Amino acid sequence: MSLFQRYQSQGLVVWGVASRENEETLRRFRDAYGVTFPILVDADGSVGEVYRQLSAFPSAAYPQDWIIGTDGQVAYLNNGFELEAMTAVVERELAGG
Repeated sequence: MSLFQRYQSQGLVVWGVASRENEETLRRFRDAYGVTFPILVDADGSVGEVYRQLSAFPSAAYPQDWIIGTDGQVAYLNNGFELEAMTAVVERELAGG
C-alpha cells in the first residue's frame, strides 16, 4: 500500500509533477506503476526549473520526493526513495506538525 493510499483518508494529498514529458509517456508510466494520485504535466519544464533552483540536489536527479508540511514549508526533500523517513514525516505532519 502506498503512502497516498494509506493516509489519504487522514488528509494526505499527493501530486506528481512530470517535467518535460509528453502525455502518452506519462500515461504509460502511470499504468505501468499503478499510480493512483494525480500527475500534473509540466510540459515546458518551467515548474521544474523553479524548484531546481531551490533543490538541495545540484544534479537535479529524479525522482525527487518533496513533502510540504501543514504550515506550507518543505518538511522533507530527497532524491532517493526512503519510505520509513517519509512515513515518519507524514505521520508527524498529520498529527499536527
